[in-house]
Amino acid sequence: MAKVFIDKLLQLIEDYQTLFGVITGLIIVVIVFFIFFLPGFQENIFGDPSLYYSNSLETPPSTIDETIIRKVSFTYDEADSLAALNMFIENKMIIDVHEHIQSFRQAPVYLHAMNRLGIGKMCLMGTSKFTLTAKEEDGFTEVDKNNEELMKIARAYPDRFEAWPAVDPLDPDKLEKFKALVEQGATGLKLYIGHGYVTKNNEYMFHPIAMDDPEMLPLYAFCEENFVPVCIHVNPFGGKKGFAEEFIAVLTQFPDMKVIAPHFILSSIASDRLREYLDTFPNLYTDISFGNVYAPNGLKRISKDPDKFRQLVDDYPERFMFGADLVLTGNTLKDENWVTEQIEAYLLMLTRESYTTPLTEETLRGLALPPNQLANILFLNYIKFLDLKPVGTQIAREIDWSRMNQEPTGRQPGETFSPETE
Repeated sequence: MAKVFIDKLLQLIEDYQTLFGVITGLIIVVIVFFIFFLPGFQENIFGDPSLYYSNSLETPPSTIDETIIRKVSFTYDEADSLAALNMFIENKMIIDVHEHIQSFRQAPVYLHAMNRLGIGKMCLMGTSKFTLTAKEEDGFTEVDKNNEELMKIARAYPDRFEAWPAVDPLDPDKLEKFKALVEQGATGLKLYIGHGYVTKNNEYMFHPIAMDDPEMLPLYAFCEENFVPVCIHVNPFGGKKGFAEEFIAVLTQFPDMKVIAPHFILSSIASDRLREYLDTFPNLYTDISFGNVYAPNGLKRISKDPDKFRQLVDDYPERFMFGADLVLTGNTLKDENWVTEQIEAYLLMLTRESYTTPLTEETLRGLALPPNQLANILFLNYIKFLDLKPVGTQIAREIDWSRMNQEPTGRQPGETFSPETE
């Protein structure tokens, strides 16, 4: 680029043999010198140039850059939603907080899609073999194996991926294993203990013990004391007897623990329940993902009543994060284009009044969020969430069960119910 400036300078002098041309040329020389040869000048004027990296798979610098964030804050009242999104994409500022991957071999698929979509960082959740294969006989197994794959990816691309390992609730060594992974650089913990999937044998796949079982408490305590965030998949509706009370018991006993309960806390239909959780527990957050299986229905749900979801974002501007909850495996159909289409649908939903996506055959209505709310969901909320160090959090209110779409069971601490009793 410097050569282009110099060539233009020489051409200018040749074409305009006047004092004005010479003076202008000298000024350009000075500008070129400062921009390209004086250390630090370019960064001060244009921002960190490393943020504008190419689409290669080389590890780029972190996108969590205060200079860029200040630019976004400054432009909140000046840019519309699409212009803001274009800026976020160009600077790879988007943070995707919820995806899955089978192994290190699939990392380039995510990376290519991330570069196309402007995603600077992605959080990878620990995953069982059943989630990867959808075969019940595989069960909730090989979690440690997948954790190692996540750690390999995070080590290879530390500025693009974060590892959130999972644990088996029945593993007596789960706490020590997780501590070791945190020492190796894991960011957070992924738990499925509140997942309500029922097998053909009428057993819970992921919920072998209660969320507030005594065997789980030391794990929560470690995360709370060390400000390690936890992502807990929980189905808190009445059809999963006791799940809501178990979850509430954990959040009440560990009020300083930073928690993401994804998928609108599985309450995108029963939004009063979602509001009740967020009103009661100040360190509880959620994401907007539905998963690739449920995304079409989830996006249609938002389309039916976008005003309801806009109001949720208005009322809880710092509590929603971006993600899609994809499960990327070696299946050849799950390529870069598949990942791009899935994640892009959420970007369209957030930024457009109406849109189409390959995920559905109909035109959908979106939220068309203003730039400040868009920035919150796409990256700022997660940055602030990671930086949080809650101490002495007070739970100032009791759960209002009239907003929970169910009645409490009166269960005892650590008590759980089998699917047969539902």
